[in-house]
Amino acid sequence: MDTLPSFASQNPSTELIIPSSPSYNTHRTIFVSPSVRPSAILRPSSILDVSKCVSFLTSHNIPFTIRVGGHDMHGRSMNNDSVTLDLRRLNNIIIEKESMTAKVGGGILASDLIEELQKEDLITPCGTVDAVGYVGWAMYGGYGLYSSLFGLGVDQIVGAKIVDARGEVVEVKAGDELLKGIRGAGGAFGVVVEATVRVYEMSQILAGAIMFQSSDLPTAIHEYNKGYRALVDEGLPPCLGLMQAVVPLPSPTLAVFFSWNSSDHIEGQEWLDKISSLAPVMVNTVGPITPLAFMAEVSKFVPKSTQGRMYTISLREITDEVAAVIADFTARIPSDPHLLFDIHQLRKESPSAHPNADSVFIAREPHYVVEICTIVANDENLEDALTWGREFQDALKKTEAANILPASYLSFLPREEIEPEKIFGSNLQFLKELKWKVDGGNVFKAAISYL
Repeated sequence: MDTLPSFASQNPSTELIIPSSPSYNTHRTIFVSPSVRPSAILRPSSILDVSKCVSFLTSHNIPFTIRVGGHDMHGRSMNNDSVTLDLRRLNNIIIEKESMTAKVGGGILASDLIEELQKEDLITPCGTVDAVGYVGWAMYGGYGLYSSLFGLGVDQIVGAKIVDARGEVVEVKAGDELLKGIRGAGGAFGVVVEATVRVYEMSQILAGAIMFQSSDLPTAIHEYNKGYRALVDEGLPPCLGLMQAVVPLPSPTLAVFFSWNSSDHIEGQEWLDKISSLAPVMVNTVGPITPLAFMAEVSKFVPKSTQGRMYTISLREITDEVAAVIADFTARIPSDPHLLFDIHQLRKESPSAHPNADSVFIAREPHYVVEICTIVANDENLEDALTWGREFQDALKKTEAANILPASYLSFLPREEIEPEKIFGSNLQFLKELKWKVDGGNVFKAAISYL
């Protein structure tokens, strides 16, 4: 570690931040784990800088982590007593309209990517929170309100550049086994400094939040989910994006974030009416809006920095039994302005809802990803929130076994709950061999795949 200042002086385009630096607290802030204190933060400004950083860190046996948005719910983007490689200065984007792709820097945040694409009336599937690192979100699956129309984030990646364990820049193209590994196992093989992703034409959508009357929250949850199941059975249009949540508004409220991802707002209004009829509505903010502005609106429900963790489970359906558990626990959610509950969905209409031999991401049957965010603003609420979240997850695990997917979503799992053989299935041996080939020394052990 004593050699870091010398390295920084020889590489002035990489910023070195140490605990005594004035900007240390600003740059060490991540979504969770507010007390984590890395030994140093390196902020490269180019792919070449990343290459030099990785070479230096590995040659000196210095442990390091990679951070962009810092939204890993289990704090893996930054650790105590290690160096943080902060990629956020790698936020370039080059749009190639002829191929309908964009080359994006590995450090770009979701809002910055969407802002640039919107200048050309383009979109790519993204998550719902503006400050999330796009590439990390996409590599491990990438659920969101555009996935029913365009597919998951993982299926948008058609190429990449990585810095490998030797510090060499490797270009990864379609058909390469390394691209298959990145598409689902993410950063286990190197620092992804650039990703080439598919883009699509889109300018304005019909979107907003539907807040249902929740003075009797269990009844609202049962009514909504019963009606929604009937609509799912009939078939939903791919243009329709929905995310169910319970937000703490000042009292727990059932919300559905609605997006109609088409310029045909007449049909979109018809579907808005159908969704709004599933339970009594208190507030409806849905209207014409840009994808960027909609992302900003949804992001208001998520704190910038917090403490806590995630509990999760993936289910084939929100059955009456599951809805009863959700209704029970959300009705007694601990009082804290940060606590959240939401459900992501991969619908049968999605291009990603079928096997894909070019990706190691295997959760491709229609399903729901339950996200129990036991995050709090106040320290004194943390223990109660964690207990509530753990008991909530345990209750869901006791519902009908046939309705539960073998593995939960990798991005939402803490290390001790990751079961690679269930998450990757028949791809696990391929991944182990690939890992040995490109990172036999396990330089990138902080990545969340744990091969």
